[in-house]
Amino acid sequence: MACGGGGGDTVAGGAIEGLTLPDNMGLVDVDESTANGSVTAGASANVTAAFAASSDYETDEVHAHMWDEATEPLDIINEILTAVSQTRADHFVNTGAYMALVEMVGGDGDQSADTGQSTGGNATELEPWIILSTRASAKAAQIVRFWISQDDDFGDGSPITSTIFGKATVSEEPSASKPYGDFSMNFAMVNDADDSVFQRGRLTTVPVTNGELGFTFMMEDVLGMFGDDTAVTVRTNAAQTAGRAHMSVPDHEGGGNMTVTLAYNQDYFLRSNGTDTELLDRNSLSRNIWGYNLYHAADGNGFSAGDRVDLEGGFPFVYGTAGAREFGWCDYWGIWTSSPDELDNGDTVTRDEDGNSATYTVLKAPGKLVRVTKRDIALADLDGESFEYWDWESGNQYLVTYSHGTTTWTNVALRDQETWEWEDLETPTTMTINDDWWYGFWSMSFGGNVDFIGGQTAVTVREQAFVSSDDTIFNGGTSLTLYSMGDSLRAGINQSQANSGDVYMDEVANPANAYEYTFLKDGRVLQYGGTDVGLATGITPGENSPYHWGMHSGPMTATDPVTLGINDPWEMRNQDTYYFYETGHNEWNQYATLIQTNGTPVEFDDPINFFYTHSTANDADGNADFDGKKVFLTYGGDRNLWGIPGHEVDMDGDGNGDRWYPMFSIADGVVMGPNGDEYVIKAVDMELFMDVSSDAIPSALSTALTEAASLALPTMSAWTDPTTTAKPLINEDPKVVAGVIQ
Repeated sequence: MACGGGGGDTVAGGAIEGLTLPDNMGLVDVDESTANGSVTAGASANVTAAFAASSDYETDEVHAHMWDEATEPLDIINEILTAVSQTRADHFVNTGAYMALVEMVGGDGDQSADTGQSTGGNATELEPWIILSTRASAKAAQIVRFWISQDDDFGDGSPITSTIFGKATVSEEPSASKPYGDFSMNFAMVNDADDSVFQRGRLTTVPVTNGELGFTFMMEDVLGMFGDDTAVTVRTNAAQTAGRAHMSVPDHEGGGNMTVTLAYNQDYFLRSNGTDTELLDRNSLSRNIWGYNLYHAADGNGFSAGDRVDLEGGFPFVYGTAGAREFGWCDYWGIWTSSPDELDNGDTVTRDEDGNSATYTVLKAPGKLVRVTKRDIALADLDGESFEYWDWESGNQYLVTYSHGTTTWTNVALRDQETWEWEDLETPTTMTINDDWWYGFWSMSFGGNVDFIGGQTAVTVREQAFVSSDDTIFNGGTSLTLYSMGDSLRAGINQSQANSGDVYMDEVANPANAYEYTFLKDGRVLQYGGTDVGLATGITPGENSPYHWGMHSGPMTATDPVTLGINDPWEMRNQDTYYFYETGHNEWNQYATLIQTNGTPVEFDDPINFFYTHSTANDADGNADFDGKKVFLTYGGDRNLWGIPGHEVDMDGDGNGDRWYPMFSIADGVVMGPNGDEYVIKAVDMELFMDVSSDAIPSALSTALTEAASLALPTMSAWTDPTTTAKPLINEDPKVVAGVIQ
């Protein structure tokens, strides 16, 4: 059982020491301090043996938790506790209400791999919390109140502005003898329009009884908006080596609620839903890894072997008046703000970091220029790889597999356009591939579009990166001329053109007549004939418009097509480097950054891109299923490695995918990089799974499972209303950003 916390921090006021809450109350978990060693399986490169014990590779914290489908309803407990821990309420006891920006972390396996056509989507999201932490004396309980404002339509298209009110009473923080500590937390979600409570809950520890400790959790859907309620009771022995639980949780398949009982010891985990009972082995684990770091494999360029590869990240800022202060974050991917519609081009913001309060000017442009670098992959490396292919003649979307032994592309499944599920073809069909014809595929493994010219020995994928203001392509100038022959976006697109999809000018057959665009370095705007490319001011495409989600230009080159020897518009796409422009009315189609006082935009490190070929020896579980699988990886800094394909897994046997998982997980110490050997990898966020056991169920565990059903489920009778204290008004800068005190 791993429960973070402990060690009360010295508070800002300096008079009374604060208390912490546990940041994890997993039912059956792992000690994170051991996750880097005994938990991580697979090969480890010899290069790591030379890393110093003090290196980042050896000392970086590893977060690991156990996941089981029976305990999935408890995930919300850890989401709450993880978020609250970022507020550092123990540090700000009796210092008054303050603002904390909490980093919103995705649900990993609960999310699908969203691969839209936009180049955006990776920007940091921070949620403003107001915190008030008080403690009357060093012997009194600590009271932590929090308020969170939210806007959501809950999927039904009816926006609701709500506030989450929370109150935690902490009497004792986690310790070795009481890993949960002693606390209670009540929360309620309130509709701001009418002050009605539509969801409420309570999480509380229970007194130690007969040597057992534990907690209860209850969440009630007051208005029936989200489904059925959840009630959980957990008991463990003092050492947390054995325990049992009784839960009433939503039955998403059958409707209503179902009862689940659990019992476990050091070796086994037994669960039952009243119909099926299954024994799992706690000593046989598989894993899904969600977060990796890269480390320098050798000394050089100011780095030591084992140093973390730290990319220049982002920073927080504030803007607005003293009585209406707003907060934001700027990084490589753009700008995030708590109220995006209130921040306009030319507005002034202030950096909000300890010792750095520089001022910047907001730059908002209607689009972004992206450099595309072509990379080839030999057909021999694609044997057995799957691709998606849209057949324009039939209007069908196929799942296609490539077989290098016969050099064939075979349609094996058809996409159902209503359910969006793949349906296997009773009789797979071989694609006809004509020499010199272009075929466009899509691959999750390679990060998007894959191009193939019939008769060639390789396919092409394209690495994308934003064009920055200090890009050498400007050669010291203030603008860049770009040439286009096909899919050339119009300038000043009117409402009729936007609605009908008439957004491109005619294709140019003669390279001497290529359209000439101008990209302005300072304003980051693409123009044609002196008019901004894309939508005219105030134009929004209708919801049924082909380009409601945004539009891309075709390939553009920085050298004119005649000089390049181009004779056909399609040859523009075959250049080793070209550019395209993305624009539209959506925030993710546009570009936003901050301008320094010297007139230049702030700069951040580009993500690191490279190919990686997986192998059994490199697999964290020794799995051979994806041996030889080649993927295109992007490293964006701490814990952010993208590109490992995801896949849906049917957890409940109903034939539908329930959770998304990475296709494979990479073992610690594997060497990789653009040249193949610059970096080594280490897992820093992982999810562990117990494998099914074929052993006989121990009689003591069977008895404990029966006893679990007798544990009383909590009710809302003990819930206390946290909404009686109004949310304070905060005009000061945030004191904490993503858990870091400013």
